[in-house]
Amino acid sequence: MANQIKGEVGFQADGQDYTLLLDFNALCELEAVVPGLMDGTAEIKSPSAVRAVFHAALSEHHPAVDVKAAGRIIHDVGIARAGELIGEAMAASFGKSEGKDPARPPKAR
Repeated sequence: MANQIKGEVGFQADGQDYTLLLDFNALCELEAVVPGLMDGTAEIKSPSAVRAVFHAALSEHHPAVDVKAAGRIIHDVGIARAGELIGEAMAASFGKSEGKDPARPPKAR
């Protein structure tokens, strides 16, 4: 079961439960594949980019799911839903900054 407080997003595909998590390791894996991911300028439009993000987000909870299996899961849920799930995982991962720039924490006194 996905824990939204930890940034996890749960979904079902082909009768199986899955959890997406864009944790620090997933973000490191993706920074070369999806430029602009950390500064919010990324455009995840190509099929290979969608699959790469989906695979990285699955890896923490489903290490046995390889890249091709991630593609089959995307096929099962549909590309539009996969995009929505990626968006949910991104939002859950980065959280809400309430108008503050998360990349610039307040200076220590």
